[in-house]
Amino acid sequence: MISRRHLLKSLGLTAFTFPSLLSYGGPQPETETAGLPLADDPEFWAKIRDQFMLDKDKVFFNPGTVGAMPRVVVEKMTEHLKYIASGVADWAYKDDNKEEYISGYNNLMSIRRKVGKLINADASEIAMTDNVTNGMSYIANGISLQAGDEVLTTDQEHSGGKSGFLLKEKRYGVVFKTVAVPKPAHNSQEVYELIVKSITPRTKVLMLSHMISGSGAILPVKELCAEANKRGIFTLLDGAQTIGHIKVDVKDIGCDAYAGCFHKWIGAPPGTGFLYIRQDRMKDIWTTVASGRWDNHEDEGFRFTQRGTGNFPVLKGLDAALDFHFELGADKVYERIKFLGKRLRTGLGSLPRVKFFSPADESMCAGITVYNLEGWTGTKLQDTYWEQARMRPRSQGDTFGVRHCTHIFNSEQEIDKAISLVRDWTK
Repeated sequence: MISRRHLLKSLGLTAFTFPSLLSYGGPQPETETAGLPLADDPEFWAKIRDQFMLDKDKVFFNPGTVGAMPRVVVEKMTEHLKYIASGVADWAYKDDNKEEYISGYNNLMSIRRKVGKLINADASEIAMTDNVTNGMSYIANGISLQAGDEVLTTDQEHSGGKSGFLLKEKRYGVVFKTVAVPKPAHNSQEVYELIVKSITPRTKVLMLSHMISGSGAILPVKELCAEANKRGIFTLLDGAQTIGHIKVDVKDIGCDAYAGCFHKWIGAPPGTGFLYIRQDRMKDIWTTVASGRWDNHEDEGFRFTQRGTGNFPVLKGLDAALDFHFELGADKVYERIKFLGKRLRTGLGSLPRVKFFSPADESMCAGITVYNLEGWTGTKLQDTYWEQARMRPRSQGDTFGVRHCTHIFNSEQEIDKAISLVRDWTK
């Protein structure tokens, strides 16, 4: 694990500069991280930016697709790749519990514990996957449904989240039912009521994005899961946009399953994800990928982790990314992302011809802002940002403009520059 003193030293800081960082021991309640650097502390966050390998001549606003990795993540990943290339003969094949990250039959317990700490789950409830698409498909394929059973979701789900159930609809006659949610959503109560009134006696699965990729809307998943649980409905959440972005506490949310990834907001390499399944629901899900311990019910999370030998250096990168996140202070990361996102929305909101597709209710927003200019397309907006300022948000098509993400490697100056550009384009 990255030591706090090593982190301070690598940032060029001292205990005198930020003394509380030395005593910080991981993700803790908000009151215990109150002494850490504030979301609007430009000196500290400029030092954090230097830990990323991003080209300083370009501005990256799209961790919602693939994020940027801190330097230490790349170093740990390449270090392990070199070890496999040069020292694989040292591996004795004997101790399954020693985490060599070479064989496909290791239970990966130490990293599963860190993921559990991140989302408030037991390590036995965590399976390591490649991404959210894997996790969502594992549930869609592994849950027992009959023809006519309904899977209820919204009309704004990502293809990687919903396609496993669309396949099940075509293959087995399951009904895939969508609820139209306004874009932008007006408030959480509106979304809650729209979804709840669409539940029927045939609804067996409620599948939702925790945060909608195409708008950044944070859905009222805790309230919806509570209602579904009362009716015996299995609840599955797509967390592609939440991990490392906002606080995720699966016990507080009350969902049955949660699929997340680390290559977007947490700063880990592509090919790193997880699937959480609540302990008492594990028995309801069949394994999709089967290997030597597919029926290991003593460690259910390992049962779903099984997928043979894979790209283990990326797990070393993930391990470093989680340490980096914890050492900074998870709550402070989330606050910084929200601070910059709100700054962007406030600035753009003062301009004419700007239309938002993210919620106006700030309690439903964090670091994703989706907007367009009257008369423009998303491609035009994305390309003009790049041509004039080497800034990279992501187009959302002709109508919805761009998805503009803010992260800890962004600065107030970059946000203000983007607002200034849009101001010029609206004249």
